Amino acid sequence: MYRGNKQFPLTQETRIGVVLTIGTLLTVANCYWMVQAEAMLRTIHMTVQSIAINAIFFLFFLNLINMALKRLLPSASITKSELLLVYAMVCMGSTVSGHGFMQLLISIMTYVHWFASSENDWNNLISPHIPTWMTVSDKSVLADHYRGESSFYFITNLQVWLIPVLAWSSFIFALILAMLMVNVLMRRQWVEKEKLTYPIIQLPLQMIDSPKKLYSNKLLWFGVSIAGGLDMLNQLHYIFPSVPGINLKLHDLNQYFTEHPWNGIGWFPISFFPFVIGLGFLIPIDLLFSCWFFYLFWKVQRIIIFGFGLSTRGGGYAGYQSLIEQSIGGYLSLCLIAIWLGRTHIFTILKSAFGRNKDIESEEPISSRSALTWLGLSFLFLVGFSMAAGMSVYLALVFFTIYIMISVAVTRMRVEMGTPVHDIHYGGPDLLIPPTIGTRQLGTRNLTILGMYSWFNRTRYSDAMPHQLEGFKMAERTNTNNKVLLFVIVFSILISIFATFWSFLHSSYKMGMLNSHMVWPGREGIDRIQRWLTQPSDPSLATPVSILVGMASTVFLALMRTRFLWWPFHPGGYAVSNSWGMSISWFPLFIAWSIKGLVLQHGGFSKYQKLVPLFMGLMLGEFIVGGFLCAFGTITGKTVYSFWPY
Repeated sequence: MYRGNKQFPLTQETRIGVVLTIGTLLTVANCYWMVQAEAMLRTIHMTVQSIAINAIFFLFFLNLINMALKRLLPSASITKSELLLVYAMVCMGSTVSGHGFMQLLISIMTYVHWFASSENDWNNLISPHIPTWMTVSDKSVLADHYRGESSFYFITNLQVWLIPVLAWSSFIFALILAMLMVNVLMRRQWVEKEKLTYPIIQLPLQMIDSPKKLYSNKLLWFGVSIAGGLDMLNQLHYIFPSVPGINLKLHDLNQYFTEHPWNGIGWFPISFFPFVIGLGFLIPIDLLFSCWFFYLFWKVQRIIIFGFGLSTRGGGYAGYQSLIEQSIGGYLSLCLIAIWLGRTHIFTILKSAFGRNKDIESEEPISSRSALTWLGLSFLFLVGFSMAAGMSVYLALVFFTIYIMISVAVTRMRVEMGTPVHDIHYGGPDLLIPPTIGTRQLGTRNLTILGMYSWFNRTRYSDAMPHQLEGFKMAERTNTNNKVLLFVIVFSILISIFATFWSFLHSSYKMGMLNSHMVWPGREGIDRIQRWLTQPSDPSLATPVSILVGMASTVFLALMRTRFLWWPFHPGGYAVSNSWGMSISWFPLFIAWSIKGLVLQHGGFSKYQKLVPLFMGLMLGEFIVGGFLCAFGTITGKTVYSFWPY
C-alpha cells in the first residue's frame, strides 16, 4: 500500500502520520465550512445530497496538487491509497457535521430552557423530565449563545457546555460505531460477493485511481463546461439581473392542477439539475425507471386519498403520513431482504466468531468476534444512555433496532441504486412508535426523550453508514489496506464530532443563534413533546397497517423481480421515491433514463461507456463551481447562487 522514496525513505507509520495530518486539517476545515455555509449563513446546502459535494471539491484540488508534485517533487506526492484515506476522512466529517445530523443537535440542547415562558409552562411540563447532563440551562450562558457578539472561550461557558458536549459526543460516537461494525461484518458480502453497482463512488474513484486518464478526456471537460458554465451564468444573473439566467431549479406543476381531486397532488416540481442527470446516467436503467415511476405512483395515491377524503393524520414533505409510513415499511423490508440475501455470509461470520473458518478473517479490518463485540457494546451503550435519560429499556431496544434497520436499508439501497438524495422526513422510530403504542401508554419520560432524539431521526441526509461502506468498496478497488481504513474512519469520527461542536459554538457565540438558520430544530422537537404531553392519544392501527402495507408491497416487488426477468419495477424504487429528495430529483432522473435508454438501444454498451466521462463532467463541473461559490459566500458573507434548491 505505501511506498517509500530512495532519496527520502519514509516508513509506513510516517506516511500514515502525514495522511492523518492532512486529513485532520481538511476535516476540521470542512466541519467549520459546513457549519458556516449550512447553519449560519445558508449559502449552499452541500451535505443533503448522497454524494458529498464538498468532499469532491477538496478531492479535485488535492488531485491537481498531487499531480503537480508527482512531476516536480515525486517524494512529496501521496499514493492513491493515501488519497482515498484523506477523502474518507472528509466524507465522514461531512456526515457528522451535516445538515441532517449534528447541526440539528445544538438547537435542541438549548431550546427548551431559552424559550420557556409562563405561557408555555415548559419549566413544569418538559424541563423536569430532561436530564441536566443533556442540555444547557444556564440563562446567562445561553444569552450570549443566542444573541452573539461574545466569545465561547470564557471559562464559565466552557464549564457549562463541557458535560452536555461530552455526553452527546459519546452517544454520537457509539451510534456511528455501531453502523461501522455492521459494515465490517457485512463488508465481504456487500463489497465482494454481491454485484452491486455503487454509482456514487464512480466519480471519486476515477479521480483517485486514474486521474490522468480522467482529466485527459475531452468529453469530461465538455460536461464540466456545460454544468459549470450554467452555474456561473446564473451567478452573474444573481449579481447583475440584466444578464439573462437559466432557471434550472424547481418549477411547481401544482399550479396547473386546480380541480378536485387533482389539486390533492401537492407539491409537484420539475427541475433540471445537471449533476443529478450526470449521476442518473451511472445508475442501472431499471432502477432509474423505478425511481421516477414510483414517484408518480405516490402522487396518484395522494390524489386518491384526497379525492375520497381519507384521514391523513398529519403530513410532511413527502405527502400524507400514511404514505410516509408505507415508505418506511419499504425500507424495513429492504433491510430484511438484505439479511436474507446475506444469510449464508452471516452464518459464516458467526462460525468464524466462535472459533471456526478463521481463514476468512485475513482481509477483514478486524475479526468477526471483535466486530460483534464492538457492535454489541455500542448498542448496549446506546440503550444504557437512553435508560439513564429516562427511557424504558424495552422502548430503547425497539427504537435502536428500528433505527439500525433503516440505516442498513438506506446503505444497501444507496450502493445499489445511487440515488442523489435519500431523505426520510418524519419517518424515524421517534414518530413511528408513539401512534403505534399510544402516547398515553408511553408516559412522560419516554415521550420526552423521543422528542430529544428527533435531531438524528428527522431525515437520513447524513447517514454515515453508506459512506463507510463506499469507503470499503473504494479500498477494494484501489488495493488499500482495510485495517488502515478502519482506523482512519474511527479517528475521523472522533475528530469530526469535536470539530463540529467547536465550529458551531464558536460561531453561535460570535454571530448568535437567533441570527442563524438553525433555531427551528429545537422548536420542532420541543413542540412535538408539548403536543404529546398535552394531547395524549391511545394506540392506533393506522400506523402499523401502513407500515405492513409498505413491507408487503416491497416483498411482492422483490419476489416478482426474482421470478420474472421482464419485471421492470425495483423494490428499492418503491421505498426511496416518496421523499423530498425524489420530488426535486425525479425529472432529472427521468431525463437520464431517457438518454441512457436511447444510447443503449442505438449505440450499445460500448457507446454508453464512451459517454460516461461526459456525464461525470456534469457532476464535476457543478461540484467545482458550486463549491467555489459556496466557499466565496462563506468567506465574504455574501449571498451566492446555489445550484441546489436551498
